[in-house]
Order: sequence, then structure tokens, then C-alpha cells
Amino acid sequence: MKKKFLLYIALLGTMLFSCQELSLEPKGILGEPELFGNEFGVKKYFSGLYNYLPIEDFLYYGTNSGNAYRPDNYWEQGKNSQGNMSGEFFNSWVGVDNDGFGYWPYDRVRDVNTFIQNFPNYQEKYTEEVYNKLLGEAYFLRAFFYFGLAKRYGGVPIIKDVQDPLAEVEELEVPRNTEYETWKFIYEDLDFAIENMTGTSESGRANKYVAAALMSRAMLYAGSIAKYSQSLGFETEAATQAGLAGMDPSQANEFFQYCVDAGTIVEQGPYSLYTSGYPDKAANFAKLFLDPNSSESIFIKDYDQTVPHNTRLRHSYDALMCPQPDMSSFVGAESYPPLDFMELYDMPAITNPDGTPVRFDNRSDIKNDMEPRMKGTMYFDGDELRGKTFSIQKGIYRSFDGPATDAEMGSNAAPVNSADNRILGGRGWTTEIDGVTYNITGAHGHFDDQGGENNCWGAAFVRKYVNPDMATSDVREYRSGQHWVVFRLGEIYLNTAEALYELGNRDQAFNYVEMIRERAGAKVVRPAIDVTTSNIGTVNTANYSYQIEASLQFIRDERERELYGENHWWWDLRRWRTADQVLNEFRHRVLSCYFVADEGKYIYLDETNRWNRSWTASKSCYYEPIPWGEIGKNENLLPQNPLY
Repeated sequence: MKKKFLLYIALLGTMLFSCQELSLEPKGILGEPELFGNEFGVKKYFSGLYNYLPIEDFLYYGTNSGNAYRPDNYWEQGKNSQGNMSGEFFNSWVGVDNDGFGYWPYDRVRDVNTFIQNFPNYQEKYTEEVYNKLLGEAYFLRAFFYFGLAKRYGGVPIIKDVQDPLAEVEELEVPRNTEYETWKFIYEDLDFAIENMTGTSESGRANKYVAAALMSRAMLYAGSIAKYSQSLGFETEAATQAGLAGMDPSQANEFFQYCVDAGTIVEQGPYSLYTSGYPDKAANFAKLFLDPNSSESIFIKDYDQTVPHNTRLRHSYDALMCPQPDMSSFVGAESYPPLDFMELYDMPAITNPDGTPVRFDNRSDIKNDMEPRMKGTMYFDGDELRGKTFSIQKGIYRSFDGPATDAEMGSNAAPVNSADNRILGGRGWTTEIDGVTYNITGAHGHFDDQGGENNCWGAAFVRKYVNPDMATSDVREYRSGQHWVVFRLGEIYLNTAEALYELGNRDQAFNYVEMIRERAGAKVVRPAIDVTTSNIGTVNTANYSYQIEASLQFIRDERERELYGENHWWWDLRRWRTADQVLNEFRHRVLSCYFVADEGKYIYLDETNRWNRSWTASKSCYYEPIPWGEIGKNENLLPQNPLY
């Protein structure tokens, strides 16, 4: 039976106190011997460090704050989530934030360094295996914190020893290392962790395979930065000239090979793609994220499902993803999948070859011939949740003649969209046509009378990570307790595939892609290896152009199909150095369902988002600024990153 290593908010400041000068030892306070001298004490010490790891989970939100990993309220978790910030989800609240998160966890690095420096004093209290395992775990933790730094800032100060706060200022003002040195330091820490840790651990703690999974992710990131950063035109920037922001392309393959090697280690572990007794591939994919014993999960972050209403030990994901009132007792859904991302999957055509909308007998027929993985990622009309059936419709056309383009993009000026022909309404509204009364919308949107908030803005809701076993009355803020999958085998396969492709091993790369697509129930294809110089990729193709092999773009798109909603896309765009092109006046498109009254059929239209809202990322997003407050304390952190 697995033990649960719950990530309680254990403040590290309560753990180490220097009380030797007092005549009486305060009771209830653990000193270094109590913490480092036994496994339970080390576990307590590490618990606080695990809680502060830069894991982009339910609680992470994209906004300019040093508290991004620990938001103060549910609004930050939902409306300011990374998916909404980068355009992966659609709602009405936030846009791309290029101003940085103020993430600077050197207090946590100091805590790790304290352990690494002092733990050898207690070596005789442990067996060799346990001692090495715990020391390796500390190296893993330090590497994770540095990964959070490197992917934001590039080169940062590498501090391996505990600094004396009474030392000379010159000693304390550590300059930044180069970006290459920073990524290599992460590799070396993880290599040490892999060599010293065992292959098993309690849930929520690292082992050698977890360290290898982090290496897989981090080294893929480093390789991409080295290969693609020259396209940014930062050569004249002082930070780039100093090697602090950017690496030489010749260094890319070193990191790509580290990624492949790490993936090989993970494959030796007890993991497999999740197919645990669910012949329905859609249900299987959805269950993958909810099963705490999933064969695919390498490392999970637990939340406490036993303590109600706790803002620190639980989260609000279900309350912010499910429509009210019959599937949620809170404000209703805050995020929705845009059509731009739906189109990445295999799904039915919504227009005929002649440009007219395809007619469907039922709204739910849109799911016919849809890729199972897509149905496991999103809820559509006719799906069930908490004993209720999704009913999603935007409005009614009295009649619809002509091509879909006559009505698409939401133009009210189009004749087919005149008030006499297109009927929109709110929840429960009806209309009478030729003596027959019709519901204008579905029970779950979209509604034209509420400004669009808290009801479906397209034809789907997010399914991934939603817990269907919660009672509707419990779907409120701080009531969700499902875990977050930090690393899973599906991601590692995709990391390996991309790295292999970048190294020139293209057939081997697609072997991994095929395993992913077979599990997903998708068509197994190998696109031709050719180069196109314009309009590459699926998302927002009208607004960007860059040269890339179509087969490499297929692998990149496969990442988004498989990892949609798992907070990877924003970081992928950044490491590929394409964010400023993909998110260049990026306007979501939504899939909208209408009933055509004179035919008794349904159509789906490609429309612009309700407010024609756009997302734009500038080139400054690739490196966040070193926090100016830190520069005020240490001018050796200069030069500042490019474009700041």
C-alpha cells in the first residue's frame, strides 16, 4: 500500500534554529541533529522544499508575481491560469504576460545547500544505500529549483555552498553564470541524483526515475534554446554577448543527447502507457489523470482530499471548469477549449467540399469519428457528468442557405445573421417558429444575455483532470483534491521523440510518436520529411511564418494533442522561439452549434471569439527580467536580460 507524502505547507523557517546560546532548549523545535540525523527528520525537512518546487499545476497562475506558485485565492488559480495566459484556454480575463513572475527561490536553494553541506556529519547514522538516496534526493531538489530559474532567466548565479551572511559584500554578490553553465549544472545535479537514488519511493517523493524524467524535460528545453535562439536577433544585447542569454547552436546536440539518455533510463522503470482495463480509449485517457495508481505516472503532486475548505491543501479546479448550476455549485466554468486547438485532433469536417456547413441529425454527432483522445480531453454535447447530460447550443437559424463563410466570424452584418433569421438568447429562453416552440440555447450555453461568462463559449468544456465522482454540491472553491501528474511516460516519449528527431534519428523518433497515437486511438501516420517556409503548424497559421520540416511540426503538434491543458504549451513556444510568431495578434476561434429550424438539422460554424480578443507575445517573453529588486542588492546580476 502506497504511503501518501502530502505536500503540507511546512514552513522551513520553523525547522532550523540556533538556540545553543540559551540556557534552556525550547520544546517542540527541531534542530539540525533531529532533522538530519534520522529519515523521518529528513522527510520533514524535505516536505517544505517539495511544496515550493516550481511545478505548474492547478495552483500555478501566470501573472507578474513572486507568488505565482502559491496564489492567494481561487480567482488567481482560474482566471489567471497559465492556459488562459498563453491562449491554450479561452476566457475573458488575461493575456500574455511578458513582465516576469519575480521567481527567485534562492532561499530554497540555501535550504538545500545547508542539507548537502551538513548531511555528511550524520552519515554514520544511515546505511550506505539510504544515505546516498537522501543525498541524491537533495541534488534532485536543487536541480528542480534551478530548472525553474534557467527556463525563465537563462544564466543565473550557481551557488553550491551555504553563504555566510556576515561575509564580505564582494563574496556575497555572486555574478551570473552563463546559460550553458547553468543548464550543465542542472544536468550534473540530476546525474548525481540518478546515480545515487534508488528506483522506488513513496508517492510524491523523487526516485532515480523521477530525476531522469526531470532531466528529460530540462535537457530538451536546453537543446531547443541552443538551437533556435540565434533567430531572435539578440546578438547585440549585452546579456547575449556575455553568454547569459543564449547558447551556441553547436551545443544543442549535447543537450538533446542527454534528453534521449534520460528517457532511456525512465523506460527501464516500472512504467507503461496507461491502458488499465478501459477498452473505451476516451474514458481511458480521461482516467489516466485521476487514477493515483496509474502505471503512466512517474511523479505526482498530492493534495489532501480529507481536509475540507483548506485553501492550501486543496484546489478549485472542478469549480472553475464545470458549468453551473447542475454540474457545479459555484460560479461556473471559467475556461474553454478553442477551435484552434480542437483542430489539432482528428475530428469530423464541419464544412462540405462546396463550402456549405455539414448537416448533423443531432448535436452530439460532432463526436462521430472523433479521435478518442480528444473526447477524453474535452466534454461535448451528449456527454454525461455528475448524472447530467451536456447540452451545448448557441442559437437557431430559421434557415441557412449558402456557404458557411456567409455566417462565420460572427458578423452580425451578414444577411444570414440578421435578427430576423439568427436567434440568440439566454438560459431557458424559447422562441416560436411556425407554431413550434424551441429552446434557443442548450442548458450549458452559449448564452447571449450574460456577457458570455461562466457558460460555454464554444462547443466543448475541459474534461482533462475534472473529477466526475464529486457531488455537485461539493463542486465549490477549495473542494477539489485530485493530484497533479508532474511527470508521466507519455511526456517522456514525446521528449525523446523530439530530441531524436533533432539529432537526425527520425525513424526512431516516430516509433515513440506511434506508441502515443496508438494509445490515443488516433490514426498512425508518418508525415513526409520536407521543408516548407511559410504557414507551418496548425495554430494561428495565418499570422506567422518560419522554416521548419513538416514532420518536426507534426511532432510538435503531437505534444499539444497529448499534453493539452497540462501547462506545457507556453514553455514549448518559448523554447522553440516561436511564441512571438504564434501569439502574434492570436485570436481564438470557437466552434458554435446552431439548430436550422426549417431543416430540423444542426450545423457547426467556425466563429471568432465573442469579443474578438487577441493574444500577443513579444520577443521579450523568451527571457524574463532578472528581478530589479535583486539587482538593487547585487549589481553583479547585470547586464539585464535582452529587451529590458
